[in-house]
Amino acid sequence: MMEERERRYYDTNEVADMLGVQASALRFWEKKFPHLQPKRDSRNRRRYTQEDIEVIKKIIYQRRDQMRTVEGARHQLNHRETAENLIHRLKRVRSFLEEIKGALDGNEKKNSEQ
Repeated sequence: MMEERERRYYDTNEVADMLGVQASALRFWEKKFPHLQPKRDSRNRRRYTQEDIEVIKKIIYQRRDQMRTVEGARHQLNHRETAENLIHRLKRVRSFLEEIKGALDGNEKKNSEQ
């Protein structure tokens, strides 16, 4: 038997059952949240990935737990995505600066030995 995490795609009803929402809510959210873009198979059925399911969980959290409107939830997801991208970029800049510092420290060491 295949574990849930190992599966690549889930259909609409599986995702709805898994997360305790109506399938119609998933279809509605797909129109309202650009973050949610399930793939379609050859028969035009939605196929959700684990990443799609994570987005849906965030939507559910914003709607149910934070009591946000669709617009508020969409704004919050955009804000969070922007913050995550900024953190990622800052980590890359830090790594780059550390590499430069290491190279400069190495050059200073070489010059002092000569």
